[in-house]
Amino acid sequence: MINIRYILAFITLFACNKQDDNPINTKIDLEYYDSIVHEGLERTYFVHLPASYNTSISYPLIFAMHGGGLLGYKGIEGQSQLSQLSDSENFIVVYPKGLKTLGFRTWNAGDCCPSATLLETDDIGFINSLLEKLKIELSINSKKVYATGFSNGGQMAYKLANRFPNKFAAVSAVAGVLQDFPFNPSRKVPIIHFHSYQDLTAPYNGGLSNAPNINNNFPSVDSTMRIIANNYNCSLIKKTIFSNTNTYDFFRYSDCDNNVRIELYVSQDGGHTWPGGKALTNNEITNHFNASSIMWEFFKNYELP
Repeated sequence: MINIRYILAFITLFACNKQDDNPINTKIDLEYYDSIVHEGLERTYFVHLPASYNTSISYPLIFAMHGGGLLGYKGIEGQSQLSQLSDSENFIVVYPKGLKTLGFRTWNAGDCCPSATLLETDDIGFINSLLEKLKIELSINSKKVYATGFSNGGQMAYKLANRFPNKFAAVSAVAGVLQDFPFNPSRKVPIIHFHSYQDLTAPYNGGLSNAPNINNNFPSVDSTMRIIANNYNCSLIKKTIFSNTNTYDFFRYSDCDNNVRIELYVSQDGGHTWPGGKALTNNEITNHFNASSIMWEFFKNYELP
């Protein structure tokens, strides 16, 4: 007669082998809010992973930085719709948050904006530390890390390109001009910029902003592009690719060092908003092009060496 203990042992061994063949999937939170401590301060951020996130795949990563205001990351996530695009295009998007002072969040992007500038907040250090943390925790392709931002967040994207050119493959700014001088990155970072001729908060032609508590003169978009193009030794300056007085203009700066391109989209309508995105207020938004989709198509052309 067969010993019952041998039967039970066989059944147990068989069950363990079957479990090894079909491991139970551990649930992954595709969205979460977290923080790190940088220079003694708790810095917070929100992460969105693509719906098909798989730890066996290395994903591109986009840092998306909000503009100065009350909403923080919820503002740019709602405006840009980058989380939805992440699900269809399979990249990770992270929304870091500027420090809050009197209910208002800003970034120290150089010459703008208070209170971050007055407090000399190390925002680029925070984002760099966050990037290194995320490289450990998530499945990221470190050669395909990008940065974008709206308004003050766009200024921060320029500062990251200037200060950490070997960590960001390309950057984009929406309604935010260069504020970090001198601009002289050790690597020429590809840049795509979106703006509106009707923007009164970050005027296309430069000058004073209509935003409260912003008293400095902004440089013009053209001067920002010219500074960068000169640094990149571009031969073709502001070549018109498309122009329509009823919709938008599209310009390109090319024949630059390392075959890098600078691109500029300017809408005839809209204002201080995210083109093709969602309105957070009653501000008019142009729908003649979608900044998020065009930006992503631009980013995909570049990776770090």
